[in-house]
Formats: sequence, C-alpha cells, structure tokens
Amino acid sequence: MINMKRSLKTVLGILLMVLMITGCGEAGVPDTIDRPMISIAKTGEVTEYLVGEFDAKDYYSISELSSMAAEEAARYNTASQAGTTVPVKLEKAEALEDGSGRVCIVYRYDSAGSYTGFNEGSLFYGTVGEAAAQGYNVDIALKGVNDSDGMITADQLRQAADRQLIIAPEGMYVYCPGKVQYISDNAAMAEDGSVDGTASEGPVYILLK
Repeated sequence: MINMKRSLKTVLGILLMVLMITGCGEAGVPDTIDRPMISIAKTGEVTEYLVGEFDAKDYYSISELSSMAAEEAARYNTASQAGTTVPVKLEKAEALEDGSGRVCIVYRYDSAGSYTGFNEGSLFYGTVGEAAAQGYNVDIALKGVNDSDGMITADQLRQAADRQLIIAPEGMYVYCPGKVQYISDNAAMAEDGSVDGTASEGPVYILLK
C-alpha cells in the first residue's frame, strides 16, 4: 500500500460495481471493451480506464464524481509535481450516451511512475536493466506468445538488459507500445493483441520484441 492512494477508490468501489467501457476508445484501444484496462504509449504515457454501472444516489451525480476525481488528481500533483509536466490528468468523467446508466472515467499519467504513485498497484515500463536497478524482481522465466519463441529463462531475461519490459498490476488488460514476445505464466494473449492479466494473482511481466 502507498500513502497517496486515492480516497476516490472507495467511492468507485461503491459506484463502479462492474468494470465496463463503451464508447471511450482512442488510438490503439477498441471502442467497446468489457474489461478493466491500461494503455501504455511509446513515450511512456499511461491511460487508465475505469468504467462501470453508476449507482444513482441523491447525494452523488456525474459532476460530483468528476469533481472528486479531479480533486484527488490535483492533490497528488501538488504533492508530487516537479517541473512543468503534470503527473496525473483527469481526461473525462461522463455518463455514456447509450442510456445504460454507465459512467466513463479516464485518467492520463505522464509515466508509469506517476501511475504507481497515484494507485495501489505498481506499474513499470522501461528496460530490464532499469527494472532491476529500481528493485523490481527480474529473476523470472517467461513464456513465448508463439510456440516458435519457446521460453526465456530467468538468466536470459537478466542478460537482456536493454529489452523493453512492462511489469503491470494484476487484474487488467494491458495494451502495449510494441509487439509482445514473452509474458509471465499468469497472463495470456487476448485476441486483440492485448495482454490479459485478469486471472493473475501477482504482477504481470511483458517483454516486448
């Protein structure tokens, strides 16, 4: 757990009972998704999607939910921002137009580090060498997404210091900024090319080609 986790997560636990996205797509992300997800750009920017059923209560509204989300991001930025780059931005918080009563909340982070600081789950995107230097465990074997790739041993992974690696939180789909070659045993490839970590009980490792 981290000190700066969002109190908004408690509210979302009540309001967003079923994670679902419809009509909130962008480049590289499907327009209709029925799963929790993050998308990582080549620049390192991260987009997080939180969408679900809005449990209408007299003391909550979409505008109030949006204000709460924006305030949480602003508090984090005040405590963490260095320079002109804003670590966390609320992209949108709005009711979907399909009449389902669902709400879409989208956050953008300037880096995986900002995602980690703002959330309970840790996210890493960088080289294998950088992951090891930051204290992440890279002593792990990975399976190839294609049969022809076979396995990569823990020794081979450590030696691949310049390869791009993602270490994602459990329980979500991950859209990657490059072609995926190896993943950890607790993950699987989805039909749309994303990595499915929804059945995992620990961090998901993704080694890009």
